[in-house]
Amino acid sequence: MAPRRKIVPPGDAPRVIDQGSVWILVAAPSIWAAHFLISYWVAAIWCAKLGRGTSLAEPRWIIAGLGALCIGAIIGLAVLAVRRYGGVFVIFEEITESSERGRDRFVGHVALLLCVLSAAAILFTVIPGMVLGQC
Repeated sequence: MAPRRKIVPPGDAPRVIDQGSVWILVAAPSIWAAHFLISYWVAAIWCAKLGRGTSLAEPRWIIAGLGALCIGAIIGLAVLAVRRYGGVFVIFEEITESSERGRDRFVGHVALLLCVLSAAAILFTVIPGMVLGQC
């Protein structure tokens, strides 16, 4: 039996964590999606186990704490988008430069806007938990 050969990507292909990869574009919306699912699962399980009219005081703080952790992670991603990719928070900025630096700036710009959008979505996910008092 012949030994297996290890498949090696080309030398200039970006790794998942290296500059030029698109993982930073999906990270912030993924954090929001996870927060959304976990928050509503916590509230649904709490209300299903304890019944209608139960106070949401305990799950409220779980949801708020999880929201704070997720927003902290998204702020870290936003800082990474600014430092590594050169993202700026200007909505109507034209990036017409067709070079590697222009592509990096575009990835940074999009990643930063997705971070802002995801942080706002997490806040809107936390608000019902803070406002509603009972199941």
